Amino acid sequence: ATYSDTEKIDIQPRAIAKDTLIKFLFAGTLSKGKQPLYAVQIVEELFKKGFKVNLELFGNGNERVVIQNYIKNNNLESFIFLRGNQTADFIKQKYQESHFLVLPSKSEGWPKVVAEAMFWGCLPLVTPISCVPYMLDHGKRGELLSEDINIDCDKIILHLQNENFYQDKVNKAKTWSQTFTTNYFENEIRKLLQ
Repeated sequence: ATYSDTEKIDIQPRAIAKDTLIKFLFAGTLSKGKQPLYAVQIVEELFKKGFKVNLELFGNGNERVVIQNYIKNNNLESFIFLRGNQTADFIKQKYQESHFLVLPSKSEGWPKVVAEAMFWGCLPLVTPISCVPYMLDHGKRGELLSEDINIDCDKIILHLQNENFYQDKVNKAKTWSQTFTTNYFENEIRKLLQ
């Protein structure tokens, strides 16, 4: 739990229409294990397929130079942005503005950023590692990535072409995540101690 009951606000799912800019974000260490380059390649592929997209990557790490070079060498500077480390409040605002979180990690303990994105109505696109399949109710509250770029892009395109499908998953994700507030956990701990 990251957020309290008092932080809950009514956030409507972002619109997905033909001319809407679809916003993706990556939040985490720029390391091989988090696979930020794959996040870049997914958004690049969607751009090639004619979708109006962008991706902001938040975090730093040893893969930053690799990603910078990839962006430059493939002329992606107009829609892929490396933002470095930012404050928690800044990232919270970005969750609220973005359509999708892309986190193709090789491993996670408790993927906090996934729960945070869900809390703010940002639909997670994540690999099925650790407890992620449970968190996403096996695809009902987000999308599980296969790490095959064609399959994963096709899954994302289903959301981009069907706003109701997308918004239904966003609402399920938000409802589930907003159950687990700091207040909820404090009450559960009190029950255990009594």
